[in-house]
Amino acid sequence: MGLDLVYIDGQTPLDEDEKEGLLIPTIATRGELDEFEQQNIEKAIQWAMG
Repeated sequence: MGLDLVYIDGQTPLDEDEKEGLLIPTIATRGELDEFEQQNIEKAIQWAMG
């Protein structure tokens, strides 16, 4: 019987393969990655409509 961790949506930790290609080393969870990507998308839209 092991420890059964249950994560809420967005709390899922990234595995080492996923972290390897990231430019921001402080991103540790899927939620943090999603938030950072959303910010980049919003900046790109502002730039494109600029």
